[in-house]
Amino acid sequence: MRYPVISVERTGKRIRDICVRQGICAKEIQEYMGFSAVQSVYDWFHGKNLPSVDNLYALSRLLKVSMERLLVTSDQEETGRVCELMALPRKDSRKMVMWYREGIKFLSISL
Repeated sequence: MRYPVISVERTGKRIRDICVRQGICAKEIQEYMGFSAVQSVYDWFHGKNLPSVDNLYALSRLLKVSMERLLVTSDQEETGRVCELMALPRKDSRKMVMWYREGIKFLSISL
């Protein structure tokens, strides 16, 4: 049995996706973190490396999400966290979220 590890590429994609959804660009992160260059942020976005624990904490505060939410681990299934998101009102339909490597796709499923 393998122990879980952080997926660098998928974590970078998740960080980038959260930033895009919140309208936060790499330059803003650079300024918030006090980096001299924006390249470190782009390296995170492209899955070349991970933020340090301190930078991950600061990033989570900037994005107003937990540190765990930013990370994607090897033991998470593609449909990870669907249960949390399925707690939507049940009227005529519910939204089911399916996670794909290429992004997030929302499907309406009639009940």
